[in-house]
Amino acid sequence: MRFRSIALSLLALISLSGPAQSWADTYRIATSIQQDGTAGRLIEEAARNIEQRTNGRVRFKIFHNGLLGDQLQYLQQVQRGVIDAGLVNSAALESVIPEFGVVNMPYLFRSADEYRAVMSSPEVHETLFSSATRHHFAPLAFLSSDFRSIYTTVPVNDINDLKGLKLRSIPSKTYVEMLQRFGATPVLMPFGELYSGLQQGVVDGAEGGLAGLYEAKFGEVAKHVLVTEQTRLTDFVVTSLQFPKKLAPEDWEIVQEEFHKVSLKSVDFAEANEARAVALAKEEMGVRFIKVDKTPFIDAVKPMYRETLQDPKQGAILEAIFRAAGRDLPR
Repeated sequence: MRFRSIALSLLALISLSGPAQSWADTYRIATSIQQDGTAGRLIEEAARNIEQRTNGRVRFKIFHNGLLGDQLQYLQQVQRGVIDAGLVNSAALESVIPEFGVVNMPYLFRSADEYRAVMSSPEVHETLFSSATRHHFAPLAFLSSDFRSIYTTVPVNDINDLKGLKLRSIPSKTYVEMLQRFGATPVLMPFGELYSGLQQGVVDGAEGGLAGLYEAKFGEVAKHVLVTEQTRLTDFVVTSLQFPKKLAPEDWEIVQEEFHKVSLKSVDFAEANEARAVALAKEEMGVRFIKVDKTPFIDAVKPMYRETLQDPKQGAILEAIFRAAGRDLPR
């Protein structure tokens, strides 16, 4: 079953109320990312295809780079129906719905194929988004980033070298705990301040996508990478509950189809983009990449799984994910 079927089922009741508009209109999508990044390009692609397929009846104006606020700010506007849709990552959603912390857990995914299987699973979608309507939004699509690893300004070779290092973390309870269990000291820092933070020694490194080494020039100051591949941050395109009611049913179907296409495309797109960036970081910046034994990292975070299973809601999501992945839960 497609991702869009979950959105459709969540919105089936609200879409029955009131007549849909049939004239051309422009709808707003908010993001906090760059237009030329992986997610930015895919959203632009979906918007172009939707406008073409609807003969201009549905147009999107996309506000990139946080022009409408940060993710939590514009998510509130989506919930109120002021903004039609927004790109919100799983870490930001975790602060609104704690169950989303499960998606951020380290070593939840071991391969791109496994990630694709999980994110295409109807059971996972239904379990993960069961509380979405209670929070006044609905899922439309997922956009994948590649696996995240650790890069530093000082030489590192294994997990022992992370002890005491100050590593930038995104504002997620799950990510902070993960870095602590790796032995590092997490430092919450906006992405836009990371380059200067690395340059000035405010942080010794960061946990993040490796494409940033080249695209954001972090490789100019962070020359050492542990290829740990611990998490895969997911961006979700979410809509207001009012948005589908503004569209004719056939146009809403087209919107879902096009965002479903870019969801599936995002997995391979992200991998190809990161491979290119990593190669350039090696060749042009002299960044050193070390493929580590992941076993000590996996063992370090096993207590997080035991704690998650003790929570009924989070445990149900975690079990659904592992069933979709075809793996046994770590105990």
